[in-house]
Amino acid sequence: MTRFVARIDGTEPPFPMSGICDAWLADGLRFGAEFAGLDPNAVLGRWPGELETDAVVRLAEAVGESASWDAYANTPPVVQKLAERARPQPLDLEIARHLQHLQHVCHQPRLHLRVEEERLPVSRARRTPVRAVAELVSHPGDWEHRTLRSIQPSRVLARQIEDEWNLYENRVAVRLVDHLLAYLAKRLEELRKIKEILEASRDYGEEIRGTSFRRAHRISELWSTTLESKTEEELARTMRHLERAQRDLQTLLDAPLYLHVPRREAVALALKPTNILVNDPNYRKVAALWRAWVKFGHKHHETVAQSAKRLQREAAAWDRFVLHLVVRGFKALGWSASMDGNGWELRKSGWLPVRAEVDSRGLVRLTGDRVLRLLPLCADLTTADVAATLAQLEALDDERNAVVVVHVGRPVALVDTDRASGWRIGHRAVLFACSPWGIDSEERMARLLHGWLGRAAVPGYPAAKTVRALPEWPGRRDWLRHGGDCLVVFRAPNDRELEEARAWSAAKAKELDANAQRARAARQAFALAPREAITAFQAFIEDARHRLSGLDVCPICGGQGLLEARSGQRPNGSDATWWATCPGCESEWGTRPCAACGCRYRALKGQPGLDVEAAAHTTPALEWPDRVLGLDVWAQPCAERPLDQFRCPECGRCPSAACARCSSRSGETEGAR
Repeated sequence: MTRFVARIDGTEPPFPMSGICDAWLADGLRFGAEFAGLDPNAVLGRWPGELETDAVVRLAEAVGESASWDAYANTPPVVQKLAERARPQPLDLEIARHLQHLQHVCHQPRLHLRVEEERLPVSRARRTPVRAVAELVSHPGDWEHRTLRSIQPSRVLARQIEDEWNLYENRVAVRLVDHLLAYLAKRLEELRKIKEILEASRDYGEEIRGTSFRRAHRISELWSTTLESKTEEELARTMRHLERAQRDLQTLLDAPLYLHVPRREAVALALKPTNILVNDPNYRKVAALWRAWVKFGHKHHETVAQSAKRLQREAAAWDRFVLHLVVRGFKALGWSASMDGNGWELRKSGWLPVRAEVDSRGLVRLTGDRVLRLLPLCADLTTADVAATLAQLEALDDERNAVVVVHVGRPVALVDTDRASGWRIGHRAVLFACSPWGIDSEERMARLLHGWLGRAAVPGYPAAKTVRALPEWPGRRDWLRHGGDCLVVFRAPNDRELEEARAWSAAKAKELDANAQRARAARQAFALAPREAITAFQAFIEDARHRLSGLDVCPICGGQGLLEARSGQRPNGSDATWWATCPGCESEWGTRPCAACGCRYRALKGQPGLDVEAAAHTTPALEWPDRVLGLDVWAQPCAERPLDQFRCPECGRCPSAACARCSSRSGETEGAR
């Protein structure tokens, strides 16, 4: 009996009557909608097309079978050898060389005369053989009437001479037309995808196109390692030649030969060396073109075992592509990695460490203060039913972990756009669409990871500790507050402030030690709590400086920013926030409080060098702000006021209650719950 396992959690559900493509294992193997006994209509999505799967397989081969973190980090997660694919391939050259001979054969084929004899009405008979009289005498049924001198026939034996079109050599030519048209359709689809990438890369390089110049620079740098300078010219030339060849082949569908040879006539791959194919100058070139198609353009029919093996190879390559995006995302965000057992330990100054690992089912698991699970599905959900997809996504909601379902292709137009675009990662499942053909998959993955890291790997702010009996430190300090037993640090002290704190605590400790020594000498009681409080104070200040360091480092240019600590009203600092400004690039970043749910979240406001408000209103909701700002966001900017308002990553609301766009998205989310 087949054993089914859900890839998301390793459980063994009943036979999957419905669900998302590639969401289960059957006896440890991946499958889509083609499994025996499974209704394909009940499966959401379909296995990706050949262009997508070939791209991830080639990328996996380029990285290597046992790839390290550095191998992933140093390889762009995009289609490999684009420049090579943009040039004419061997079969393209053979088509250009021999197409004229195929055209000649289709319009002026070799024909054989076929002679047949049959009884026909006298009015239709044109040629009669010598034995027609004898045949007529012996068949009275063909007589119209008889006279004294002769017989008047109604039918007579006649000779029919017709052209024989359906020769073996002609069948080769006609079937070759069909095969080449199928090959050119696939080849031009691949070239058009490369053209889209080139056009997108060119558009992103121009600020007036409505994208951040920093994002444009990153994408240009990404593609500079993949594309060559003359790729665009070679691509245009190749497409022009292949489109002309496709038009010429399409005209052959109305050629006399193509119309006379039955469509059901098949031809074996290995040609017979007939006299015509060997000696006729045009048919000889048609035979050469056929052999070139067999060598470079034909895909052999797969057995069931070969098909299953191919699916496993493509699914494994897709899993590695998703891990590739994760690695590149962490690299873009400035994280470093070290091998730790079966996973990696990820670190960045000013952040809590994160562990990354991949399980046997292909899931990427990130563990910090929270857990994020990325489920790679080798599935194209473009044509899937939207309502059913949302229902399946809600079934994956997890109260303890965030779940990201990574699928192939374009974002799904769900009613809840936050689920479709990967915003608001919480205790629920979201979709993330990507492709090795996508120019911004890495950018969007980095943005998604940063949104999760902002909730799972950020040290608590402010640094607070309960220290009883701590002596009062005279004077006021903007970086530290001491009230009662609560000690709160709002920013990392600079060298002078740290030295001042160390000097005060050392002097106070020396004073308390002297008092304790005198009390022991006089055999008097003395309090231990103040001295213990000083020790705790010293350790806390050192730890607070380490935890809060880096808040003033600009996330855009890396420069030193001006940090403003906003201490709030509560003694323990639970309502405190901070905001920083970079004098160099004028970026602003820090924490914002949500008026709706009370959550404090991180936000980044860069200077993208364009009219952000205009870009926000012209960008579709599913693509805002990825298409404009890329990974230069922490919380999603409000589409109505993107310069100073952000949507809370927990509840999805922005500070402005009048923002129709954010209110609509929040309402959709509440309804989806």
